[in-house]
Amino acid sequence: MGLLKHADVYWKFMGQCTQCGYCKGACSSLENNELTLGGIARAMLDAERGASTIEDLRDAILVNAPLVNAVRGCFFCTSCKNTCFAHNDVCDLIYHARVDFLNLGLIPRESYSSVLVDQEWDIFTAYRAIHGIGYSDLTRHKATETSEAASDCEIAFFPGCSLAAYGPELTREIFACLEECGAGKVTMLDSCCGSSLKSAGFFERAEALCDRNASEIDAAGAKQLVCVCPGCANDMKRALGVRGMDIQVTSLSAFLAEHGFEMKKPLPETPLVFSKSCQNRDGSYLDETRAILGVGEETPAVFKGCCGAGGAVSAFNPDRQAEQADMKLSFVPDGSTVVTMCPTCTYTYAFRQMMSPRDIQSKHYTELLFENQFDWEKVFAQLGGMWYGEYGPWLAQVFN
Repeated sequence: MGLLKHADVYWKFMGQCTQCGYCKGACSSLENNELTLGGIARAMLDAERGASTIEDLRDAILVNAPLVNAVRGCFFCTSCKNTCFAHNDVCDLIYHARVDFLNLGLIPRESYSSVLVDQEWDIFTAYRAIHGIGYSDLTRHKATETSEAASDCEIAFFPGCSLAAYGPELTREIFACLEECGAGKVTMLDSCCGSSLKSAGFFERAEALCDRNASEIDAAGAKQLVCVCPGCANDMKRALGVRGMDIQVTSLSAFLAEHGFEMKKPLPETPLVFSKSCQNRDGSYLDETRAILGVGEETPAVFKGCCGAGGAVSAFNPDRQAEQADMKLSFVPDGSTVVTMCPTCTYTYAFRQMMSPRDIQSKHYTELLFENQFDWEKVFAQLGGMWYGEYGPWLAQVFN
């Protein structure tokens, strides 16, 4: 084996890439750094070819600023892939490049320490612990002091990190609704799909986390997994498939429609604009959400790449994240409500609204279906206050 763990991935990609350059025109990161996807693969191999030691390889990559910026500045939105005639897998290329970056010490710990979601403490579990947010009564497949672990659950509910941490009342309202539908006993997976681990270069750990989630679903006896976020659904569907588990993975929107759900309140009077999630590449989740909201295809949708949260770019270049979020929101007309598929998109837009107010509203689709809402002003105040209050020293110790 050479100095690069994933040299085979780069050789394969170079063999498939025609260097047509269309990907560069679809991605500001590639365009700004004058690189194609094939150029990234070639640059990684060129760095290895000229190095005799790990230190030489690290230095060769580090001095290649365009390469570093392109690899660490990728949102994993697949805009480049959508223009590729060969349909090359950009995520596979960049994920493996980040693994090599991580192995070479080119991604500092402070870039990912708070989002190691396969460990006891990450930013979400710390937030929940400090602010008294817990779901032990809903995670019925886990034993507690007062009850044994249930193995007769029909449905496993996967709200995802952001919703479970920052929208506890909304999470509980959705769970209660799943119970009321009469489809069987429900349990909740209060875990993560591991996308932040992949962004940092911990590809195998992300897969192991999804595998652990699959084990919990199996132990619960669930036959159906209901996911709020398209990204969670995609990652868990892949993990369940690898294990050969016959579990139906369903979007929350599709599940609600199947069980005759009626919205808890009327839609906003403002025009709606959907923000299509990167993980919803075929648009199926968007279609299901439109259907449960009772709106048709005439309701516009925006997909101009990532919301800015993808790929952990904010830890490398927060200005690029802000520019991306602002660019995507620029397609939302004043006076409109932008409806997001992914709770992390909702979080990102809310933060940009706080930093740079504009005449639009941002809502996750669940906020249009249910009574409870995200209180982002409170969330951001609590997130910031965590670091300066009595828990600040502990957080600094855990995440540094």
